[in-house]
Amino acid sequence: MDRRERRMTVDLTASFVMTLPPGWVRLPARPEAAVHLAHELDAIVAAALPDDLPRDSAEPLRRQFRRQLARTVAEAGEAGATAVYLPGRPVDGYTLPASLTEAEVDDESDAEPVEVIARLLVDAGQLDGGLRDVDGAAAARTEDVLTNDEPEGSWERVWTRRVVYTISVPHRPGRWLVLNFSAVYGDEPSERLAAALVQLFDALVTTFRWIDVPGAEPGDLETRLAEVDA
Repeated sequence: MDRRERRMTVDLTASFVMTLPPGWVRLPARPEAAVHLAHELDAIVAAALPDDLPRDSAEPLRRQFRRQLARTVAEAGEAGATAVYLPGRPVDGYTLPASLTEAEVDDESDAEPVEVIARLLVDAGQLDGGLRDVDGAAAARTEDVLTNDEPEGSWERVWTRRVVYTISVPHRPGRWLVLNFSAVYGDEPSERLAAALVQLFDALVTTFRWIDVPGAEPGDLETRLAEVDA
């Protein structure tokens, strides 16, 4: 796994690292990261449609693909996301219908994290089993399925299985990190794939680690990341 796949946030107040599947890329959704986003989009398009393809047929596809990616990131940013994670390279010629967004939000109330989490889980009807510990931080795991009656490709109807981790930032009271994972399906085989992708995401969350914690000595992982960045 390269550095881009390991480092999950850049210059955010709730910095963390978490393992990503091979080929997944982080696309920053903040306006100040426009230059970095452009470089990432160029790399994704180049990997998907390399230069050795016929220019006349490949160039329109490159522009369309780039616009589609940019639109996805822009829409996520408008919705409050700080970054979008997508499978940047096909696996055995197939691009996984899944995505992950990252956002930081503030809670201006005086409620303790466990109170906020309890309300989230009660509202979702998922109080049993929804309370999680993410690297020492209290978190809520909620899951739902959204339905879209508009056809997409060969699918007459589309469902989105969504899993959200709402994680309290222990070293910054009132700050929350929200990881929103979505997997799309439209038939029985793709539904099984979506279920497997959700299990994969839950497994990846177990690798989550905070970094740049004020007053804490850098751990082995942070030290190694600093060496790689140097």
